[in-house]
Amino acid sequence: MVYIIILVWNGKKYLSKLFESLGVLSYPKEKYKILVLDSASSDGSLEFLERLEKEGKIELMKLQKNLGFCGGNNIGMKYALNNGAKHIVLLNQDTFVEPDFLSELIKTAESEEKIGAVQALLLYNDGKTINSLGNQNHILGYGWCEGNYQQLTTYNLQLTTPKKITYASGAAVLYKAELLKKIGLFDENYFSYNEDADVCWRARLAGYKTVLAPNSVVYHDYHFPTDKNKKRYFWMEKNRLYMVWKFYRLKTLLFLSPLFLAMCVGQLVNAVRKGYTKEFFGARLWFIPNFFKVRKTRREVQKTRQISDRELMKDFASEIKYQPVNNFLLDKIGNPMMRVYWKLIKKII
Repeated sequence: MVYIIILVWNGKKYLSKLFESLGVLSYPKEKYKILVLDSASSDGSLEFLERLEKEGKIELMKLQKNLGFCGGNNIGMKYALNNGAKHIVLLNQDTFVEPDFLSELIKTAESEEKIGAVQALLLYNDGKTINSLGNQNHILGYGWCEGNYQQLTTYNLQLTTPKKITYASGAAVLYKAELLKKIGLFDENYFSYNEDADVCWRARLAGYKTVLAPNSVVYHDYHFPTDKNKKRYFWMEKNRLYMVWKFYRLKTLLFLSPLFLAMCVGQLVNAVRKGYTKEFFGARLWFIPNFFKVRKTRREVQKTRQISDRELMKDFASEIKYQPVNNFLLDKIGNPMMRVYWKLIKKII
């Protein structure tokens, strides 16, 4: 059985299009179930979902509050695993899908035993512009969508077979139940952001692959927020630091410390300029009251390790190629410095 899990929070404007697309899937209906979790929505989403439940189109779970992407999806994934799921597919509420998206995900997942996670090809609504060809990580823990904002025609010749990627976007991803039973679900210390990278890093440490299924097409009605959002800045920065501390060996952290320090100085200057100073320091001070919790998760993940940091980071980027943060200093000084430094140290990690 395959479970498609959709976490909803005030997403009514997206739901009609999403569930219309799910209503015409080519995959046999008796082989999948759609589980929707509502995170205490207040915009009419719950009433819409209750109608779908009455029509027998979905299973609905009503959460008492918004538990974040991690907490909400974990409840759904636990339920699916306890009810015989072989594969679990997560979809964001602001997506809609091609009829064969599920068939292609499953075909790719089952093509090789050691494939643990599979991402769909994410396109923007126009069907011509790429949102993600699979996500990329930087050696300092930053993450971004490969191919974002580029035209699909640029990649047509390359997108014919599944390709290995660093991590799969949680917006449209399949996880094998076997993988989740072995490495666990989302780490709720993240709340939101980086949890999808964390799962794929754990999968890689345990010997599993993450791949893109280029023929599984999902459309993402997503626009990167350009307005100031201090809460988002805090979570993204805290989670980045938490992730590298959780996964990297102490030797790796030591060798990367000059880059972490240089980036920290640059980020502080930028935080002061943009009014994020409180969040900048808050992301780092979070580790003080959470020291023992962080130490526990670090020990747990290190026990599953089957590969070195050099192997884990083999495909990581040493330059930041994330469009919204590109600037002159990063392009002309920061990226060249990181590229050269990484070339010097990666063989001794």
